[in-house]
Amino acid sequence: MTKNIHTSIELHLYDLFDHTKFELSELNQSKSLVINGPDSQLIKRGLDISYLQGQKRAIDHIDAILKSYPDEQAFISNFNEYATNVLNNYDISSQKFKMLEQPPADYEEILAHHYTLMGQKFIIDSINTTIINQ
Repeated sequence: MTKNIHTSIELHLYDLFDHTKFELSELNQSKSLVINGPDSQLIKRGLDISYLQGQKRAIDHIDAILKSYPDEQAFISNFNEYATNVLNNYDISSQKFKMLEQPPADYEEILAHHYTLMGQKFIIDSINTTIINQ
């Protein structure tokens, strides 16, 4: 892998990780305010946590791919495989939401999973932009 692409992705992952860590810290600091607030704030907090967990999961996975495949083509191939899998799961999840007429018994799990996929998609889109701009 050329230093330029490898370094760019690595630096971008560090920035994304720092941002995710900051957002989690902010979320934890506002925890006491939310717990005493309306139910809608508790729900939003749960969704925000799922989204940030998705971002963290994607950052960790892409970092592992980056470290495992120093060759540019091997990295891009494995990254694309991971991205395709996550994006397909995201599309399936989105379709499930469109088709819901009534929330099922496990609605909270479906919602949390969807927000986790949204967080992963955000990171994948960001890394794709970095790759394209190189």
